Amino acid sequence: MNRPLAGLRVAYAAMEGFPNRKGSGVRVGNVVSALAEAGAEVLLLTLRGERGAPALPPGVTHRPLAILEDNYLARALAFRARVAEALYAWPADVIHVRGPFEGEAALEHANARRARFVFEVNGLPSVELFHHHPKVASAPQFLGKLRAREEHLMRAADLVLTQSQATARFLRLRAARPLPLAVVPNGADPALFAAPAAPARSGPMRVLYAGSLAPWQGLLHLLAAAHKARREVPLELVVVGPSRRAWTRAVSVWARRHKVQDILQLEAAVDQPTLARHLAEADVGVAPLSADARNRKQGCSPIKLFEYMAAGRAVAASDLPCVREIVVHADTGLLFKPSHPGRLAEALVALAAEPDARRRLGQRARRFVEAEATWAHRRAAVVSAYEALLAPRSLAYSA
Repeated sequence: MNRPLAGLRVAYAAMEGFPNRKGSGVRVGNVVSALAEAGAEVLLLTLRGERGAPALPPGVTHRPLAILEDNYLARALAFRARVAEALYAWPADVIHVRGPFEGEAALEHANARRARFVFEVNGLPSVELFHHHPKVASAPQFLGKLRAREEHLMRAADLVLTQSQATARFLRLRAARPLPLAVVPNGADPALFAAPAAPARSGPMRVLYAGSLAPWQGLLHLLAAAHKARREVPLELVVVGPSRRAWTRAVSVWARRHKVQDILQLEAAVDQPTLARHLAEADVGVAPLSADARNRKQGCSPIKLFEYMAAGRAVAASDLPCVREIVVHADTGLLFKPSHPGRLAEALVALAAEPDARRRLGQRARRFVEAEATWAHRRAAVVSAYEALLAPRSLAYSA
């Protein structure tokens, strides 16, 4: 068995609960698994997540840190301090972080111990805090300091690992200099999902949305589109994912406003086997990302798209640069103008009207994932990025 990272000690810190049922939990699990399977010894430092032990391979030691602070800044500072303590007690060859607060402690430690420093950027807090903690993000002085910290970490990193070419372009602009970038998109495991086949039922076309109900996801546009589309074709809409109470309430209010509450099934986050069952019963997977600055400029790599495609389901998704890296219009899905319910409604009507074409889209989508977008592909890419990091004259800088 090839173990190119044998003997390497990697400390991986992420200021989020783990395990969790969000895309971040899936990605963290796959990245640390990739490192351990390649021979590295990994110490995973996170906040406490959902109950139950995460499914991690031998070689990964998960140390969930119990931090009881409700205030975002207090929690971030406490996590930074706990990460610093853990790093002092566990000398690492590589320190890999997902955020600026743990990154600050990690960089200081890496410089002192001559360890390599990896900054993984999937979403910068200076961009995303507006949605999660608007009061914190509305303080200009704090936001300026946060942006400066993020940019310092990018410039100081031996490797900046990110999820899409769109995000890589954004980071280059933010750093205002070339960066040692490696792009490893998200993926899916086709073995977890049913082979592509039409649901064994008749009736309305079932549309599934799986993921957060955060404002940038475009759920309100989806509800408006469903209202328009159901005038022409019968629909069922299933929305599954983690949410805050305010976001769930907003979706429920808008469902009533658009008179689609009778066709809407709203569920909490589920594990991947349960999501696979939902997909087996769905006809279409939808990703109605909004045309906001977060999606257009920072970009993302929606795990939901890979999972829809792995399940052999036709996809309807917002036509954004980061989405075009995954979905090819009229080949593996349909793309529509983002934040435009009328265009999304047209896509849903078209998919409902042509079930054979819909199935062909799903079949091609699954073949794409099997050929180049499984988590096995992504884990291999993570290991390759680490091999380049550790080689003499490390990663080429990307301008």
